[in-house]
Amino acid sequence: MKIKRILIENIGPYKNKEFIFEHSCSLIIDKNEAGKSVLAKSILEALYPSKQPLIPLNNGKITLEIESDNEFFQITRNYRGYQIFKNGNPIKHETKTKGRIIKKLPGEIIFNIPKEIFINSSYLAQKAGINTKELYSVTSFLEQAIDTGFQDTSASSALTKIKEALYDNIHSGAIFPFNTKGKLDTAIKIWKEKLTEYEEKKAYLQNLVEEQTEIIKNYIESLSEFENINHEIIKLDSDYATWKIQQNNFYLREIQILEKRNDELKEFEGMVEFYKNFENLKPEEQRFIILYENEIQSLQEDLMLKEEKKKKIKKLLKKLSLINILTVISSILGGIFIDNIFYIGVIFCLFAFFYQLKLNSENKKLNHDIKTLNLKHDEISKKIDYIISNFTAPINSKNEFFSLFKKVSTHKNEIKEFIENSRKIEELKKLLLSEKEIDFYESKIISRNKEFNNLNIEDYEQKKEKLLNLKEQINDKIHKLQADYDKIIQHRKEIEKITDHIQVAVKNLEILEKFKEALQKSFEVLENITKKHHELWSQKLNEKASKLLSNITDKTVHISFGKDLSFNIKVPEIEYPLPEKEIENKLSGGITEQIYLTVRLILADILSKGMKIPFILDEPFAHSDDERFFKGMKYLIQEIANSNQVIILSCHQNRLKLIEELKGFFCLISVSNEA
Repeated sequence: MKIKRILIENIGPYKNKEFIFEHSCSLIIDKNEAGKSVLAKSILEALYPSKQPLIPLNNGKITLEIESDNEFFQITRNYRGYQIFKNGNPIKHETKTKGRIIKKLPGEIIFNIPKEIFINSSYLAQKAGINTKELYSVTSFLEQAIDTGFQDTSASSALTKIKEALYDNIHSGAIFPFNTKGKLDTAIKIWKEKLTEYEEKKAYLQNLVEEQTEIIKNYIESLSEFENINHEIIKLDSDYATWKIQQNNFYLREIQILEKRNDELKEFEGMVEFYKNFENLKPEEQRFIILYENEIQSLQEDLMLKEEKKKKIKKLLKKLSLINILTVISSILGGIFIDNIFYIGVIFCLFAFFYQLKLNSENKKLNHDIKTLNLKHDEISKKIDYIISNFTAPINSKNEFFSLFKKVSTHKNEIKEFIENSRKIEELKKLLLSEKEIDFYESKIISRNKEFNNLNIEDYEQKKEKLLNLKEQINDKIHKLQADYDKIIQHRKEIEKITDHIQVAVKNLEILEKFKEALQKSFEVLENITKKHHELWSQKLNEKASKLLSNITDKTVHISFGKDLSFNIKVPEIEYPLPEKEIENKLSGGITEQIYLTVRLILADILSKGMKIPFILDEPFAHSDDERFFKGMKYLIQEIANSNQVIILSCHQNRLKLIEELKGFFCLISVSNEA
């Protein structure tokens, strides 16, 4: 399993930086703040994306490529999420279990190990020890890995299968319906308590049912009374239905009479619209229409007289003008021969002139009167035109309007009668029953041959209201009794259910007691097998870890793992074994680093189940002296890199000369843009 390439875009100091890991061991040495930790965190963030990324992604993107045998994986990670490709095809990393969507991280899919194991084994951050608290939860994972990693594991595998079978059996839901967390004694205790509870509840409910027989009696009597009232209401509704049907027949006869009369008045139907329009006018508009013809006729006659008088004055003025001219000529000619004739002519002309002035004044007054009359005529004409235009009845001219108005005025009573009849017909039609209602009321009549006695509708309503009130009172009583009755029925059903529960509880208690006895015997056998099996794999695990630690430290160092993955260290210079809590206090930083690295290597080897996953180590020997640095690096480069890919990040550039003799065994990579 090998990381082939990583491309980091717009993250930290990298705008577009590509790292290619061709060698099984890659050594990345550069100064502090150059971006080594960003590279390490980018690899971790691609393999195990977190909700709060280790590095600010923002617009950044990570592309990680991993090769395994003939398979090629590619992971892309940005702020939106991640995608996994296998041989160029996307891998589905979401599964739905019991309604929950579970996402698998790329490292879980490719390496088949969870994140807490990866960061405590294959991934070493700066100054990181071993977080055993995170590893306690994967003890079973370790056991499974050891089972498949060592020989002679048939007992351990059988043990696991038996545990799984027992767990599935007791958690099937039939025996453990309560939150017992798998505790058998607790389940037996709960079932006994439930059995006692069921029996007490059954006895209590049986007493309630026996004590409530009076409620059942009252309930049945109330139902009978309710039925009698219903029967009375049915009889009353029958009479009412007969009355409704006869009323309907009466309305039909009335409609026939009115329609017959309207047929006789059919000739006035065309005047109805005009009549309604006229009646809708304001009183002053109605008076105007009534007086219009007389007023317009009087106006026209007055106008005609004034026009005639104007014509006469005009003719008279022409004659006077001609007489004046002739008089002036005659006076001038006669004055030559007779002196008095001239003066007489002058006096006559003056008289004629003043008379002309009078005629002109009178003519001017006539013009004004005629203009006034014309204006009044136009005003009246416009008003009548406006009123006529508001009529919805079809009218072609004023003559037609007044002709129709006279007819309407003459036959006003007949038109009113036609309208009133039509209104009554519409009202009566609204009162008529529909076919559905007729069928309904006919269905209410008990005896169809029974002669109907005149029903007083008020008496009917009072009587029915009284019966309905009584019915409602009884219905309320029934409802109250119904609740008690339902409780009694419910109690009887509960007694049946509780009886079933008691049978189940008794049966389950028998099963659990037998199961407990069988488990006690099984546990005795399993405990013996487990002890022997644990001794086997812990012995082999400790031997392998001690050998590895001795190779790295070049000392005789023994390591001993506990069942919970805690460990002790025995070094020559200290007489007693050191627990992990005292390692950092009692030992130097260099050997502490070597111990933690050893623990990581052995855990990675076992937990990866034979899958040779890469090691990413950031400053693995920061606190070691030059000798320990050389030995540790030599072991990583020459031994570990033979089976696993190793990527080492360090800022100690001056130590490169210490490992010059190992140059052919690793590839040096720079984090800057230069190779």
